[in-house]
Amino acid sequence: MALTVSEGSSGTYIPPEQGTYSARLCSLIDLGHHTSVWEGEEKTSHKILLTFEITDSENRRADGTAHTISRRYTASLHPKAGLRKLLEAWRGRPFTADELKAFDLKTLLGVPCLVGIIHETKGDKVFANLSSIMRLPKGFAPGLDTEPLVHFDLSAPDWTVFAGLPSRLQDQIAAAPEYARLDKPNSVSLAPTPQPTAQAARPTPARPTAPAQQAAKPAPAGSGFDDMDDDIPL
Repeated sequence: MALTVSEGSSGTYIPPEQGTYSARLCSLIDLGHHTSVWEGEEKTSHKILLTFEITDSENRRADGTAHTISRRYTASLHPKAGLRKLLEAWRGRPFTADELKAFDLKTLLGVPCLVGIIHETKGDKVFANLSSIMRLPKGFAPGLDTEPLVHFDLSAPDWTVFAGLPSRLQDQIAAAPEYARLDKPNSVSLAPTPQPTAQAARPTPARPTAPAQQAAKPAPAGSGFDDMDDDIPL
């Protein structure tokens, strides 16, 4: 599955470079249930959208801001589910029986990782695909993060968050039956959009020497990273 990262039909937007880069999960959006046809069979499944911010200082937009790359997944931890495979590759270990009963994806917001990016050209458009993910190696700097952490859950909607989403994403959510059943406000006041700091344009060493390393941020409890010393590097 791939998401186009070109901006409109102008083709002026340059996608993130191919390769493996440090990143972090910056957005987790509940899209609700959607129906699709696969091999002639119609299926309805619960979809979510994961967006990763590329934190590598060598792979940024021309204005110094961060690239992002997104992918939709079925919200399932079934053994064959793509989401389960992604999360186990990211965590570096399989889920426990207790985790499989109920795993809170919100605990992964802000957690660093390495993502693989590949390009695919169709006609005159370039697609950037999220091809792989793994946990950040011990001693590897997590990079520079500037994107705000965003979470939207249809079971407990924050309408201020919804109002700040791109219109195309709002339309996808609005097409879900869960959305139709919600009591929606007449209007929502948006908070000011945080502006990236000047630090965003400054390069960050990929592997800092020991004196330059900073104390690691503790992994969110329940993420599957909090009990592993080498998951969140210094």
